[in-house]
Amino acid sequence: MKRLIYLIILLILAICFVSCRTQYIPVESVRAEYKTRDSTRYDSIYQRDSIYTLIKGDTVYQYRYKYLYKYQYLNRTDTVIRIDSVQVPYRVEKQLSRWQQMKIELGGWSFGLIIVTFFVIVGWLVYRRRNK
Repeated sequence: MKRLIYLIILLILAICFVSCRTQYIPVESVRAEYKTRDSTRYDSIYQRDSIYTLIKGDTVYQYRYKYLYKYQYLNRTDTVIRIDSVQVPYRVEKQLSRWQQMKIELGGWSFGLIIVTFFVIVGWLVYRRRNK
């Protein structure tokens, strides 16, 4: 009788420890990143110029330019676009085989049958002890 009780307890524990594992499948997530950089460069030229003379008839014109200034500004804007794919895992249930699917369908019935059998055995033991 003790063997039967131990067997029933072992069967109940075996049913409790049967389970399926969840798999994680990575999914790509796209991330875009924009970076801008502004750069300004100054190129300056200081050049000493000479004196120009212009003669028109009896008139002499003198043009005196001491320095020739030339300022040049170079503005440049760079935009860098970087698209990155990041893999993010998410849960996916594992597909069950036909055997596992059948165990799930019959598992409810067998669990109910084990409970009914357990109550029948306990009732039978109580009835037997009271009649002695």
